[in-house]
Amino acid sequence: MPNPEIIISENQGVIHVAFNRPEKYNAISMEMLDGLREATARLRDRDDLRAMLLTANGKYFSAGIDLNGGLAPDASITSPKAFRSWYRQGAGSLHGLGDEWEAIEKPIVVAFQGPCLGGALELSLCADFRLASSEARFGLPEISFGALPGSGGTSRLVRLAGPHWARWLVLANRQIDAERALAIGIIHDVHGADELNEQAMAFCQSVAALPPEAFGAGKLAIELATDLDRAQGRNAERLAVSGLFQGAELRELMRSMQEKLSKKR
Repeated sequence: MPNPEIIISENQGVIHVAFNRPEKYNAISMEMLDGLREATARLRDRDDLRAMLLTANGKYFSAGIDLNGGLAPDASITSPKAFRSWYRQGAGSLHGLGDEWEAIEKPIVVAFQGPCLGGALELSLCADFRLASSEARFGLPEISFGALPGSGGTSRLVRLAGPHWARWLVLANRQIDAERALAIGIIHDVHGADELNEQAMAFCQSVAALPPEAFGAGKLAIELATDLDRAQGRNAERLAVSGLFQGAELRELMRSMQEKLSKKR
């Protein structure tokens, strides 16, 4: 049955997911989370889908979690242990989805046309690539109601932008615009508002066309190297490349390149 709050389409190997709840500032509801999980499962399980693009309709990319939309822990959770269990396994938790995005060996791209706040930013930090319009801004307002970004948002932000900017966003409750987000490493590129969707789809299709084995191995190697010292990071990349050299993908592409170079001589 179609879900009016989230639109899922497929185009040339890209699964495109669009938040479509503009009257609620695209605050993430249970229905939207279900749609994200469905799209993620399609990307994970189908070889013909090579990448995922997440966008939004309306003024906001997302105001974060809809606290009245089934995603907040219910009153029956009365202990820290129960809350941690809900974080890991709860039907309304973003925690598992973010972990799965990081584990899928295919590119996931998010394009922000407007403000992205709270849980929506936490989830977006799990994507491989983040693009934004010049009208986007970013914030993590959880401290304003006595909480912290707990679905990986704090830890992932520290890895991307360092503790200096994590304090600014998480503790000082300050928002930043697209240019500053680009400067500190939260997003990769900024486009004009009228060209963002076109540029984002073109980018997504370009990375979808890259050799999938190499992309998957590279995603794993980069993730490993982030937490290793320099010497072990080089070991991780050597393992990734040695595995690629045993596969048909690299051998075929290498042979094709050698043939092209021979013809030019």
